[in-house]
Amino acid sequence: MNQLKKYTLAVLMLLGMVASEVNAQCMVNTFDDIKPGRRKSASEFREQEGQDFPIDTIQYIGPEAINFVLLGDGYTATQQRKLLSDAKKLYNAMFQKTPMNKYKRWFNLYAIEVISNESGISHPGVLRDGVYVCPEGSSMPIKNVDTYFGIHFDSYNIHRLPCPDNSTKIYNLLAAIMPDFQMVGILCNTTEYGGAGGSYLTCTMHNSASEIFIHEFGHTFASLADEYYAGDNYLGEYVNQTTTSNSNTIKWKHWWGDSGVGAFPIGGSTKGDRYYKPVNGTCEMEYLNKQFCPVCREAIIEELHRRVPVIAEYEPSEKTVTMDEEEITFNITRYYKGLSPNKVNFEWQLNSKVLEGETTSQLVLRNGAFDPTKASNTVRVKANEVNPFVKDPKHASKHTSSVTWRVKLSDEIVGVEAFTYDDFSVESVSGGLRLKSEKPHTLTIYNLQGHKVAHVNVCGEDMINLPAGIYIVDGKKMLVDK
Repeated sequence: MNQLKKYTLAVLMLLGMVASEVNAQCMVNTFDDIKPGRRKSASEFREQEGQDFPIDTIQYIGPEAINFVLLGDGYTATQQRKLLSDAKKLYNAMFQKTPMNKYKRWFNLYAIEVISNESGISHPGVLRDGVYVCPEGSSMPIKNVDTYFGIHFDSYNIHRLPCPDNSTKIYNLLAAIMPDFQMVGILCNTTEYGGAGGSYLTCTMHNSASEIFIHEFGHTFASLADEYYAGDNYLGEYVNQTTTSNSNTIKWKHWWGDSGVGAFPIGGSTKGDRYYKPVNGTCEMEYLNKQFCPVCREAIIEELHRRVPVIAEYEPSEKTVTMDEEEITFNITRYYKGLSPNKVNFEWQLNSKVLEGETTSQLVLRNGAFDPTKASNTVRVKANEVNPFVKDPKHASKHTSSVTWRVKLSDEIVGVEAFTYDDFSVESVSGGLRLKSEKPHTLTIYNLQGHKVAHVNVCGEDMINLPAGIYIVDGKKMLVDK
C-alpha cells in the first residue's frame, strides 16, 4: 500500500481567486502512526462509532488503480446524498482538467458516508482582548459545530484554512474501513471559501469548490508548490520552484521556451526575488481557472506513473511456465495508458536480448526459439507510456513497467521420430536426421550435454549424418539410431 507523504499545507486565501500557501502542520498524524495492534476491524469500528460508514463506489477500474476516497465533515444523516453529489461534482471537475482528463481510468473513486451531529463547519475565531474574533474579518458567525472530524476554520490564525486539531480520527476510520487508500480528501459542508493540501486535502463547497479541489489536488498528489509569494518561510526547492534561473541547468530545462516556460521571480521579498517559477500568471498553482503549466502537468503524470504500473494483467498469469507445446503465447491482456495521442511502447526480450520488430502487446515464440542448453529461458516485456506532456528523458527509465517469465523446456519429449511446422519438418532416420524446409531456415543441433554438433542452413531437403544418440533439435529431443 502506498503511504501518503506529509506535504506542505496550502490554502486558497485571497479574493480574486488567487491561491496562497501556509506551511502550518495541522495534519500531524499519518497512517503510520496507527500501530497494527491498535487497528480495529471494520465491524468493530462501526460498532464503536455507532454508524455504518457506507462506501459509495463511484468508479472501479481494478486493483492496480489509485484508490482515491472522499470523506465528508459537517454532513448530517439526512445530508449524505448531498455528500455523494458533491463528491461526484468535484471528481468530474478534476477529470476535465488537463492532464487529468486523460487519466480518469487510472483511479478507483470512492466516497465514504460519515455522519456528523450538526451541519456545517466550526468558526472558532481567535482570542483577542478577551473576545473571539475572525483573524481575517470574515462575516461568518463565530460558532462551534459538532462535526465528526472537528474540522474548523481559523487554523493557525488563518480563516480560510480548514483543518482538524487532530488527524487521528481520519486515519482510524481509514485503517478500519478502507486500509488500502492512497489519496484522501475531506469535503467540508459549508459554502465559506477555503481549502488545504497536505497528507490529505480539504475543500469547502464554495462556488469555486471545483477549482479549489483541483488546486489542492496538485499540492497533495504531486507535491507541487504555489507559484506566488506566500512568505519567506514557504520558499524552497520544489518541482515547480527553485533558486536556479540558468536555462541550461534549471530543473525544467527540457521545457524551456515551450508554452512560455522560463524562470520568473516569485518576488514579494528579497528572498522571494531569488526563487523562480516556470511561468508567470498562467498556472493553476498560482491562479484558479487556469491550466497546470507544463512543469506541473509533467509532475502529475510522473506521480501517476510512480503509483500505477502500465501493465495491469498478463498471460500466462504464472511467472514460471513449462514449454511443452510447439509454441507459447505471451500476452499483455490489459494495460494502462492515457487517452489519444498517448500510446504504450512494448519491448520484448528473450534471455536479455531485444527481439527486434516485436513491439505489440503480444509475443508468440515457437519451441525452437529457446536455448536448449539453458536450464530455463527468460522472457521479459517492458512497457512505457509515451506522452506528449512528458519531456524529461529520465521519466521513461524511471517509470517503465515490466513482467518477466521463466520458461522451462519440457523434459518429457524424448525419442521423437518426427515433428512438423507449417513450412519445416525434421524426421529421424537411420544414421541421422532428414530436414525439409520450404523457406530458408537456420538450425542448430545440440547433444544432451549442450554442445553444438551441427549448424545448418536448410532450404529444400537435407540430410544430417549423426552418431546414434539423443539430440536437441529446435527445442525437441530426437532419437537417432544406427
